[in-house]
Amino acid sequence: MGVMGKAVRSTVGGIALAVAFALAVPLLVPMSYFIPEITRLASERMAQPVEMEDLTLHLLPTPRVIGHRITVGRKGEIMIGELEVVPALHSLIHGPRSLRLIRASRVAFDEEAFAIARGMPKRHGDPVPVERLVLDTVKFNHAKVDVPLFNLDVKLGERLRVREARFETIDGALTLVARPSSDGTTALALSASNWTLPVGAPLTFETLAAQGMLKGQSLEVARIDGKLYGGTVFGSAQADWGKQLQLTGKAHLAGVDLAPVQKALGRPAKLSGRLKADAAFSTNARTPAELREALALDGPFEVVGGIYQGVDLSRAHELAGERRSGDATTFEELKGTLELRGEHVRLNQLCIRSPKLVAGGNIDIAPDKALSGKLHIAMAQTGGFVGVPVALGGTTDDPSMRPSKGYLLSAVIGTALLPGIGTSLGLTLGGQLERSSGCK
Repeated sequence: MGVMGKAVRSTVGGIALAVAFALAVPLLVPMSYFIPEITRLASERMAQPVEMEDLTLHLLPTPRVIGHRITVGRKGEIMIGELEVVPALHSLIHGPRSLRLIRASRVAFDEEAFAIARGMPKRHGDPVPVERLVLDTVKFNHAKVDVPLFNLDVKLGERLRVREARFETIDGALTLVARPSSDGTTALALSASNWTLPVGAPLTFETLAAQGMLKGQSLEVARIDGKLYGGTVFGSAQADWGKQLQLTGKAHLAGVDLAPVQKALGRPAKLSGRLKADAAFSTNARTPAELREALALDGPFEVVGGIYQGVDLSRAHELAGERRSGDATTFEELKGTLELRGEHVRLNQLCIRSPKLVAGGNIDIAPDKALSGKLHIAMAQTGGFVGVPVALGGTTDDPSMRPSKGYLLSAVIGTALLPGIGTSLGLTLGGQLERSSGCK
């Protein structure tokens, strides 16, 4: 027993001494000692200069190394406040080395950072296994898109294949989850609340949910459901970015309040009411910047219970037609078909109904907001006998109208001189209006 006890004590003592030495190494040798070698290896791996200000070792709750204030790139395209590397405990005892977690906190990067990733030299052999990659408080600096701060949590499998990736904005307004499959497709699920579009029209959705499938260079979003400005939106879309950028889809809107929509777009709220519309859209371009110019959108629309500020259509029979402060047209119904090509808008088969009038025609809105077109107006304030064709001018911000050159009938004169004939002519004009416009 004496010899055996001595052997046991020697063994335990030897292990304890080895453990104590391992624990004492960071105290005897400052971790900053390893920074030059680590940054050299990282620079070779990324083909870009890498700098690190500090490096620390933490033994609790499990061993991990944390790098502080790291920059990557000749112009500091990538900056990381803290980079935490946590090895898998079992790999410290036996087997090949593997990492349980890599966490980067307070990350900022520019568009040029993607060029760094593409320029990294290819590595041969199996990569070091990593179970999870987490990016906390990330800021993506883009010249044209205001991307909010976000977090990214990625679960990895063999050979660093993504099993699940979760993107979430810091404020919790948007969450996007991606789950790749073995057949090469990736299922996408998006949910949002009180979220404003970061590109294009800055519309704010009360809620938004979408389900899609990504495969290669194409994306199919089979279902989109949302609520915005007191109304609902439902639709679907397909995108392809192979040889060219292509986008097609359909959308149905119901009950959308137009006044806050115009304010969100930075325009005066000239038109109020609730919008119902069905639209089919498509665009095809070589670059993202050209997509807006190539956009084509068509579909019927209807606005219920609203006011158009700036023009009083009931005064169209007044030849002078001077504008008055507070001019407005109150309507029960405004409907027609929308035809949009790039920044050019055309409203066809337009119909406006109110207790005072019925009006119909076509309107063009040029890219510079210039108005043109004609409206045929039958006014009820004179017994329904006054029919006036008017020409539109000015801009959407400052519209104008005046009786057109084809103005042939004044119900005031007709009723005064030939009451019976004037009445019949007025009714005939009203019937032509019903047939020639969208007022049916």
